[in-house]
Amino acid sequence: MAHQHENQLNSAEVVSGRWLVKAILIVLALAGIALYLTVCLLFYQGQWQFTFFPVQETTANLASAAAKSGLPITNVRFDTTEQGVEQLDGWWIPAGSAGHTPSPSLSPAVSEMVLLFCPNGRTDLPENVAAFQAFHALGIPVFAFDYRGFGASQPVHPSQQKAYADGIAALNYLTGMRHIPADRIVVYGEGVGAAVATTVAQQSPKIAGIILENPQPSFTQEVKREQHIHLLPMWLVFQDRFEIAHIVPTLKMPKLILVTSTLPEYPSGAAKIYDEAIPPKRSSQIDTPRGVPPFTQPQWRTAVGNFLNTVATPSAAH
Repeated sequence: MAHQHENQLNSAEVVSGRWLVKAILIVLALAGIALYLTVCLLFYQGQWQFTFFPVQETTANLASAAAKSGLPITNVRFDTTEQGVEQLDGWWIPAGSAGHTPSPSLSPAVSEMVLLFCPNGRTDLPENVAAFQAFHALGIPVFAFDYRGFGASQPVHPSQQKAYADGIAALNYLTGMRHIPADRIVVYGEGVGAAVATTVAQQSPKIAGIILENPQPSFTQEVKREQHIHLLPMWLVFQDRFEIAHIVPTLKMPKLILVTSTLPEYPSGAAKIYDEAIPPKRSSQIDTPRGVPPFTQPQWRTAVGNFLNTVATPSAAH
């Protein structure tokens, strides 16, 4: 009996050991799953940081930057909520001023157009002053704005949907408050701003034209290149994709696709956008050293100037 009882104890000890190992493995597996899901959740909640780099500015800083620019800038607050809160901040820059004479090669009709500038999601108004000066030199009025989360616009986390809404609000300001006909407005978008400009054009098909600088079919591929997140289910957790490949083929207004050589993946993505776009369309390769803005190059001035000349004449643009 004693021997039998000892065997039973030994058997119980072996079984208990196996269950202990299994329990530990199960706990570790559950902990791993919980950690993975937590990382996915954190990425989902903070994904805007892969797309946007918000820069906050005080009213005084904005005023100082505007004064130093040498441009006739008027600060504008717009997009008022039902609670009376003005969500967006922008700059209105009319055509022509002392020291900024448009090129004689450009049609005077260009000054009757308005360029709506959609930023790249990584800069604010003061950081785009050089671009505004380049547009101003072409003789076209410019309206630029900061997305929510940037500059003096409402201080919230930016997102794709907010940026799209902000772009549409900027267009509505021009057509509603300044009474500028949509067919006199050209929308310019850079980087993420190209997706915003595309969405604005989709919502307002009567605009005169659209200029896209380095447009990409989707922002997802750029995020996937981040090696530390390649194991995440991007299709599920990344929502700010800025996908425009399905929108561009539906746009009937004149289109100019600008491609720079800043990053190797830009040309192929922009070429895809151009190939899928319907006429009228044109493209231009702007060769720029890394870190040099394309608007500093003669190729940019020629391409944009020629496009503006075309759309400034309704019969030529349409």
